[in-house]
Amino acid sequence: MSLSTFIRVLIRNWWLIVLATALTVGSTAVFVLLQKPVYQASTIVELKPSVVLEDPNQILNTINALTRRNVINTIARKATSMSMHEEVAREMGVPVEAVLSARVQTITPPETNLIEVRAQSTDPAFAAAVANIVAQQMLGQDYEKVISMEVIDPAMPPTSPIAPQPVRLLTLGLIFGLILGVAFALMEHALSILRSGIDILDDKPLILQQPALSSVEATAPAQHKTSSEK
Repeated sequence: MSLSTFIRVLIRNWWLIVLATALTVGSTAVFVLLQKPVYQASTIVELKPSVVLEDPNQILNTINALTRRNVINTIARKATSMSMHEEVAREMGVPVEAVLSARVQTITPPETNLIEVRAQSTDPAFAAAVANIVAQQMLGQDYEKVISMEVIDPAMPPTSPIAPQPVRLLTLGLIFGLILGVAFALMEHALSILRSGIDILDDKPLILQQPALSSVEATAPAQHKTSSEK
């Protein structure tokens, strides 16, 4: 299909493109309106050698362990364990399912000794409370007194949700609607060509019958002439 033909197909079936786009964007808008906003709160915990260490070798070993990040990753993994969820639930006086619904996550930024604790909820205050209590529970764990932790950025109730994202979803809906409309336009063009081919095949027997009729008409006068000569 040439570019000019493609453009003519789109112009001829513009209503299909508009209809598909309107339906897609409209359904996306309804979906966004029906979704509850989800908020995410985060707190940051710093890991460092304990101040009670006096032996330089112990301090050096602790720094090396933090540099290898195996200690940081272990602590971060324990922060999302089921036992941690149960401790947080007891501290807050809520069911464990409520804490599990907060989707607690831990992020360990590279080249740092930091652990970011994230929690999500439709209630911004609840999300902040879960993140802060998880961080406090991390501080209360015993790491053989060689590592100390400190909350350097406590979680605050967020003011803006992370989901849904109306602009992003509506943009995707618009793009998908345009693609769907173009696909419908091309499909309609293909069906019209197919219908034209079927109509030609249906008319072909009539065309083939016309010479036969002409030969019959031509034979009739000849027979009449022969009979008159006799």
